[in-house]
Amino acid sequence: MQTSLANRLDNVLACMEENSFTPADFVDHVLGSTELRYESARNSLTMKAVRICAALYREEHAHPHVTQWAITIRDLGEFGGDDIGGMMHEEDDVNEEADGAFEKQSGKRQRRAAERNTALLVIRTVVMISICLQTSNSRCNLLQGWLGFFMRSACVPEKVVEVFAHAGLSISLTSIHNAVSSISREISSKIKHEVRTLQAGFAYNNFNIQFKAAQPMLEHRGSFVSATSATVIPLYGINDNNADALRSSAQLWDRDSHNPSPSVLPVMTEWRSFLQLHKNDAYSRQTHPNRLSPRQEAFSWHVRAILVNQVEGFKHFKKELDKPDTVKRIPVHKTTQIPCREMDIKQSTTDRNVEVLDNLFRQGGIGNPHNSGFDAEHDVDMSEHIMLIHGDLLTKEQLDTVRNSRCIEHTPKNRFQYVIFLPGLFHYKMACVDAI
Repeated sequence: MQTSLANRLDNVLACMEENSFTPADFVDHVLGSTELRYESARNSLTMKAVRICAALYREEHAHPHVTQWAITIRDLGEFGGDDIGGMMHEEDDVNEEADGAFEKQSGKRQRRAAERNTALLVIRTVVMISICLQTSNSRCNLLQGWLGFFMRSACVPEKVVEVFAHAGLSISLTSIHNAVSSISREISSKIKHEVRTLQAGFAYNNFNIQFKAAQPMLEHRGSFVSATSATVIPLYGINDNNADALRSSAQLWDRDSHNPSPSVLPVMTEWRSFLQLHKNDAYSRQTHPNRLSPRQEAFSWHVRAILVNQVEGFKHFKKELDKPDTVKRIPVHKTTQIPCREMDIKQSTTDRNVEVLDNLFRQGGIGNPHNSGFDAEHDVDMSEHIMLIHGDLLTKEQLDTVRNSRCIEHTPKNRFQYVIFLPGLFHYKMACVDAI
């Protein structure tokens, strides 16, 4: 920049600063004024608009602000977006003495509309690029594959799928069927690979689906289906050193209260026996007469937390409220799961629960070698192992009924001695509340 130009710029900026005026205010007021004495300056700015925009484009820090302004000021109604232009005109008509809360709410609506329109532009851009790529190379079909798979899961009519395929928005019906079959085989292989290690558990529950008829009639009103979904949960912390802990079906059955001829005394199940366990619990024992036990300390912390967080007069103690002492802390671990094939079984009776478990074991490739349908070449014998089963309290009740009625069977699988039921945390809390 030349020295004379730099001096003139310094003089102009000094003059603006002396008059408490910024360059942005100067441009805004000159363009917004209708007085004739400012016409030459106004014409200079408008005729040099391209030059000014180019200078702003070269300034990287101005890109986010200019982009946001362009999205906000542009009316995207013809593209299916929100009419922000109308909002802007409504905003201009608001009286300067209007309530500030109303203006703030209108500004939020404008920002949300701008964000939605930005997302719509991105979606349309991705769709158009994907169509062009799929037209030039049929293997570039990521978006089309996802849309086709989604339409298959949503039971979209085949005619609609064909229309989308011809428009370049979906893969063909044959490709969709092949993709579904391929994914089903892959998931089935993963289920068998994980379950055959005998180091995984099952969790299952019922779900309901209502199939509505497009044109309901007296003889065709739709249908309501109650089915069962399940998932495989690999057990965390199991390795070669402790894997034998899961191979304890016979030992547990010897101590099971359902066993008609146990070889050792059954495990304690009466409430008097559990009282003795509580008396020997170190967590509830006071180490010093003037100090609370660890359990009482935990209870007192929760009382303090309720007072500090819920009572207004105690909120100033929030900084002094530390975290409670940890007891047998469980390390944080990301649990993976493998969804099983849905079962057209209504899980509401004992017989149906037996069918669910038999179906899950067939999906996992495990079972009893003496039972029919066991593939000796590929399936794994599970008769010596236990299986952790997760579910709600009704599932536990049904499985307990099955074990009570089958305790005289000859094989471990037939008498369900391998089942170790673990209720979900939510259902466990419900049972505790019901007991209280």
